[in-house]
Amino acid sequence: MNPSDLDKYRNKLTELRSEIEDYLKKSEDSAAAVEPDKALGRLSRMEAMQDQQMVLELRRRKKRQLVETGNALSRIEQGNFGFCIFCGKSISPDRLDAFPEVQTCVNCA
Repeated sequence: MNPSDLDKYRNKLTELRSEIEDYLKKSEDSAAAVEPDKALGRLSRMEAMQDQQMVLELRRRKKRQLVETGNALSRIEQGNFGFCIFCGKSISPDRLDAFPEVQTCVNCA
């Protein structure tokens, strides 16, 4: 992979990391526990709890993506970015464009 491609992916990963960190910061309040409140009816409370669980799951996925993004940036620095961690073959540019943090080729995924 040439240096200009690596710079392109480094920039994409850095931008992705910033977006994830911003989301995690903004969604902290939504992930907080649903307080028992007499003003909420039974269904409203159930909906609030369901919404909270969806936010918690999305936050869990974003945290995992944040770790994967950091790992991808480390692989760029180590010189092994763009290669499958299982078979060692190069990952297609289309796959890297869609998911720059990906660690595996299509066959090993």
